[in-house]
Amino acid sequence: MIPRVRLAGVAVLILLATASVVRAQAPDTTIAKREGAQPGRGSIGAQVGSSWFLLEQDYSKGAMPRMSFAGAFRYMINKGWQWQVSPYFTWSAYSVGTEAPFVDPNFPQEGLKKDFHLTQIVGANAQIQKVWLRKHARWHFGIGPAVYRVVVQNHRKVLKDPVTNRLHQGTYLGATAEFGSERFFKSLPNTSLEWTVAWQSAYPKRDDQFPSGYNSSVGAFEVRLGPHYYFDFRKSKTAAAPKR
Repeated sequence: MIPRVRLAGVAVLILLATASVVRAQAPDTTIAKREGAQPGRGSIGAQVGSSWFLLEQDYSKGAMPRMSFAGAFRYMINKGWQWQVSPYFTWSAYSVGTEAPFVDPNFPQEGLKKDFHLTQIVGANAQIQKVWLRKHARWHFGIGPAVYRVVVQNHRKVLKDPVTNRLHQGTYLGATAEFGSERFFKSLPNTSLEWTVAWQSAYPKRDDQFPSGYNSSVGAFEVRLGPHYYFDFRKSKTAAAPKR
């Protein structure tokens, strides 16, 4: 619960800062036609890619690349800054024969093997992103906080620590960073195709709950590709029809 409260506080601060900038740089709604990623516009998008768990002890030992999924809702603050909120999911399986940190009490006959272990990460993140234009492409770099639920399973059953009998599942504070580039379609000026490289981290380290293993941060490096669609929050003002 405490990580959720902390994340909520950070998210509120980001949104308040955004709101103050938006008020100071309110878009001109008198423009009849607005296209693409312009200040005051929003976008929705979805990306599919592949992730690989790295550098995180038991979570990454023997990890194999698997699919990742990310949605995105963006708001363009001005020409140089935007914020983004993203639901997210990825998972990892492990190479046959990889040594497990402990024997699963539910399947003791398997010994120290991770053949059927899975790690899942699902949740959401929020980012503030710096934007710039180069050679007809729109680039961005963003960082921000996240809340992720991390679950470790064996044979689709949540893994249990043999010392504490605590299940390896929980919701934890995390962080995210990404770098990406998008190009708009000439025939569809409000639609873009974007590639993104990203890093996702969650912090489920709990010495009192998981002394036997899977007790560290967990991180995933990924590459994704997908479309974004840009739109106005409010309809443009139009001139009133003359009275007869």
